[in-house]
Amino acid sequence: MDLSNLDEIITTKTKLVAVAQMSNVTGTIHDLASIQKRAKEVGAKVLVDGAQGVCHLPVNMKEMDYDFYVFSAHKMLGPTGVGVLYAKEEILEEMPPWMGGGDMIAHVYKERSTYAELPSKLEAGTPNIAGVIGFESAIEYLETIGMQEVRNHEVELLAYALDRLDDFGGLELYGTRDLSKRGGVISFNFPGVHPHDVGTILDEEGIAIRVGHHCAQPFMAFKNIPGTCRASLYLYNTKGDIDRLIEGLIKVKEIFSRVLKR
Repeated sequence: MDLSNLDEIITTKTKLVAVAQMSNVTGTIHDLASIQKRAKEVGAKVLVDGAQGVCHLPVNMKEMDYDFYVFSAHKMLGPTGVGVLYAKEEILEEMPPWMGGGDMIAHVYKERSTYAELPSKLEAGTPNIAGVIGFESAIEYLETIGMQEVRNHEVELLAYALDRLDDFGGLELYGTRDLSKRGGVISFNFPGVHPHDVGTILDEEGIAIRVGHHCAQPFMAFKNIPGTCRASLYLYNTKGDIDRLIEGLIKVKEIFSRVLKR
């Protein structure tokens, strides 16, 4: 992310700055401190999409002091269908409910309604009770491990994976090589081979990666590519998994040898 013209991007007309903590394509951890500093200078609120960050990095909301922080459960080993909106209390107090339903009403009159205290006024209807309970267990599990331990494990795997991919050669790798500014995501391409073909062959070899544009089509357009192959690392992965990935890529190279020689 190029922040050289940040003053031109975030101006006095800016009301809300929404930015991802970590790229789900390249794994790059963004310089949120600089973005937040500029936003405060012009009086804009900051919303951080932490879906990729909170599951990979230690997060201290008091130190970070974001106005809003959002993330999902399923990237933290939890169930699908559960998400979190963290926000400063004074901001939530000012926000009107966007949806009506049970438990968010204090009193209903013919001409108006008053709302319950936070957080109930923003949680209309029956919530995903089972999902929230499952998410709590996932958070407790991660806390027993420690997010710094998760981070340390990922950095070790990331360094090993990038070295193995460099040795393999012939790949287009995306993202910074500064591991202090990168999470456990590796996107790559075989020049001349569509990512979907790579993914299909790896799938047949029992290796799970994701291929496509990863909900980041502007990035793909900027790079002039149809998509990428993305290998994601987490606490349950080992160096042996990375070795298996390399074995799968050797298979891809064998199948597309004629294309790759051009």
